[in-house]
Amino acid sequence: ESLFWCGVKRLRGLANSDNPRALELDQFEWIPLNVGDGKYFSAVAALKALVADMPDDEVISGRTSLMITPNSYKFKVIDHLITNFHAPDSTLMLLVSAFLGNQSDVQRIYEDAQVRGYRFLSYGDACLFSRPGVSPLPVNL
Repeated sequence: ESLFWCGVKRLRGLANSDNPRALELDQFEWIPLNVGDGKYFSAVAALKALVADMPDDEVISGRTSLMITPNSYKFKVIDHLITNFHAPDSTLMLLVSAFLGNQSDVQRIYEDAQVRGYRFLSYGDACLFSRPGVSPLPVNL
């Protein structure tokens, strides 16, 4: 998602003047980028803007503070999210809640995970979420 907004910045001619190749995105910088023509850029166009004229062996890097919170952010790039089970009070739970669009769904999923004995935090079990309205990925276990 951060790469999308960095691409929109580049398409709108708002790249950093010190180093136009540097990628930086502040916490809520996406909000003004999402008005006017900014909300009509496709993910493909935004990502292509980042790699245009780049040699194949160059690495994209940058700094982002993008804060994705429920009821304020609409995902532009990802339809599926693989993540671990986070602590209930972590900011990563905001990301999962925003992705699923419903805090009660997240609470229900996490309660079910606890009942089933799933492990939480960095060395815990992973889960695959699909955005509401998007076909889930086929999973072969």
